[in-house]
Amino acid sequence: MISSEAAATILVYGFITSLVYALFAEGFSLIFGVARMIDAAYGMWYTAAAYMAFALVTVYNIPSLVTFFATVAALFAAGFIYYWAVLRRIKEHIEMIMTTFLIALVIQNLIVLLFTNFPWSTPAVFPGSTPVFGVSVFNQQLAAAVAASALLILLWLLIYRTKVGLAIRSVAQDVDAAVCVGIRPERTMALVLGLSTALAGLASLLVTPQSTITPVLGWPMLTLAFAIVVLGGLGDYRGTLLAAFVIGYVEITVQNLVSPLYSGAASLIAVLLTLWLRPKGIFGRSVE
Repeated sequence: MISSEAAATILVYGFITSLVYALFAEGFSLIFGVARMIDAAYGMWYTAAAYMAFALVTVYNIPSLVTFFATVAALFAAGFIYYWAVLRRIKEHIEMIMTTFLIALVIQNLIVLLFTNFPWSTPAVFPGSTPVFGVSVFNQQLAAAVAASALLILLWLLIYRTKVGLAIRSVAQDVDAAVCVGIRPERTMALVLGLSTALAGLASLLVTPQSTITPVLGWPMLTLAFAIVVLGGLGDYRGTLLAAFVIGYVEITVQNLVSPLYSGAASLIAVLLTLWLRPKGIFGRSVE
């Protein structure tokens, strides 16, 4: 029998964790849904954002708010350039995976060169804690949940209620038809890459304050994003959001009732069971 304290902990921390997972995974889902690309370097943008913010705040004493916007802007620009300089030239999936994997290794080694392998800790932007349903939650985590919720809503509005979103969805559905109505697919894909890397950076900036960062920080997040996107249905906003909550709550439940050592394995088992029952994912289409 689960105690009321454990149930409250799972409810609160599962919700917070799932929101951040969803924000991160939506960027990965966008890349696949629009550009049909599997970006193995996606997790490294998460890592790069954490180290950039760390350097700006602790080394150069830049205010946290300025650091936040500067890092997001830098990630967006990096993603935009990343598409034009590298990704648009690659046509084969295997070549795409290998190239982006090598880019991820280059970014990781640059981080090691600049910051060493030593784990650094970043200060909390919102120190202290607040009780929620009897559970003590760090204010930084509450801020992350509120910000992630707002950003997910803004992302939905961008995709489904704006002309930019219409262009993104048109390219995702039929590139040739999009060209016929005056949409420039390559410009749209570059925008999507900028947006997705910015989302990776935003997720990092919400989570990494008050935690430890290392050069390999992004690899588990990449695995997580891939699992969420496959579970939810490749390129589907609703499915990705729901899958993030499934995996988030599975992980937090196992952490609290069994052991943190098994949380990652439990989430992957949940993905495999779901795909066994529904190979297309929750809402998406099958992989070709």
